[in-house]
Amino acid sequence: MKKYAILIIGAIILGIIIYVTFVIAVIKLTLGLILLAVAAALLYWLWIKIKHKAEDTF
Repeated sequence: MKKYAILIIGAIILGIIIYVTFVIAVIKLTLGLILLAVAAALLYWLWIKIKHKAEDTF
């Protein structure tokens, strides 16, 4: 009985570790995608400004 209890506790702890690792990975992925979207929007905005200045200059 004691052997099974140790195995069950070990499985629960392993499950918690895997779950926390998965949650941290999802949070990092989400933050990365948000930063990518912000960077893409910023670069597009800068490209439009430079394009308009180039049209005015030439």
